Amino acid sequence: MRFSFLLVLLIITSSVKSQVSNIDSIYGNIKRVREKVFDISNKDNPRQIEIDEYSDSMILIPNSLNLTIYDSSFSGSQSGYENYEQFYNENGKIVKHIWYVKKDDFYKSTSYQYDKKNRVIKEIDSSSNYVSYDKHYYEDFDNYTNENIISLNLESNYFNHTIKQYKDNKVIRIKLIDEYGNITEFINDYNQNGKLKYTTLKNPETWKKNENGNWSYGVQDTIPNVFKSSIYENDDKNRLLKRLDYDYSAKNNYEKPILLHQVLYNYEDYKTTVKTIYESGNSSSFIYVYDKKNRIIEYHCCSDTISDSVRIKKYTYKKNQIISLQYISKDKGKTNIQKIDFKYKFDNNFNWIEIIKIVDGKEKSKRTREIEYY
Repeated sequence: MRFSFLLVLLIITSSVKSQVSNIDSIYGNIKRVREKVFDISNKDNPRQIEIDEYSDSMILIPNSLNLTIYDSSFSGSQSGYENYEQFYNENGKIVKHIWYVKKDDFYKSTSYQYDKKNRVIKEIDSSSNYVSYDKHYYEDFDNYTNENIISLNLESNYFNHTIKQYKDNKVIRIKLIDEYGNITEFINDYNQNGKLKYTTLKNPETWKKNENGNWSYGVQDTIPNVFKSSIYENDDKNRLLKRLDYDYSAKNNYEKPILLHQVLYNYEDYKTTVKTIYESGNSSSFIYVYDKKNRIIEYHCCSDTISDSVRIKKYTYKKNQIISLQYISKDKGKTNIQKIDFKYKFDNNFNWIEIIKIVDGKEKSKRTREIEYY
């Protein structure tokens, strides 16, 4: 069910980020970008921030070079880590992304090749230990497209086959075929406005109790479990109101899928509340407050009401850049307030090439960006 989790994570991320406008724009035809972060808290001994390895969440390739409030620079007083290089073709598509560690040592790279329609036809992941390939094959007919993805890793003898079917550029079906021929299938159904209504999962892996009374999970027989794994509800403005996730659970001895996870959205003038209710019954809420340009000016966590929020971020903009952040945290009756300012330098195309983070009046870190143009 790893893919199911990733699908849910992608939906969560895209749902939240859809509320966020970029806080800067890239101008010009970009050829290459190189970013680093330096610790400048000691004026006499500035140093490049280094790590030994990346976590999985750190090696996601950004879809664009535009910043949002979720970028590490604007998340708080921490310096974050950026040490990568990206290369683009003349159509603005990424052709190579390289991650570095330590003293700019190579860690991993991903390369892309495209067809005439700017669709990925080959993706190569490489590190010092392995090379893996994803090859994409497309079949177009009328308003449908079939995409076959063959994934190979020769060092580990890994093989996977993914089939995606699109209608009017929307994914309507995904089939995952593992090296043993087992097929996991996701079927998406959309409403008349083109919004996702529900996803049906056909899962060959099921739960079964053995003779010792213990449960095992895997391919038990030829009959898959078929059920609606996610259900979506939208309002009359096509905004997501509710997402419900279902799966089998030990709570009812895996007899049938039950509601395990739900995300609820509430919209008011210039304010959106996102509440997540987990299987345990616990919940968490995030509140986003916007200005008239649809930019987030306040972020509140982790309560249904602003007054009970324990972590608050308040943003100030100049033109379309964040120039200050007030970070407020509350714990056991105590309130801590940090003031974080941002100072920019721009190139001749008005793209930022340096951001200095100033925490409580003291310069703490510098994020640099080299940009080459066609």
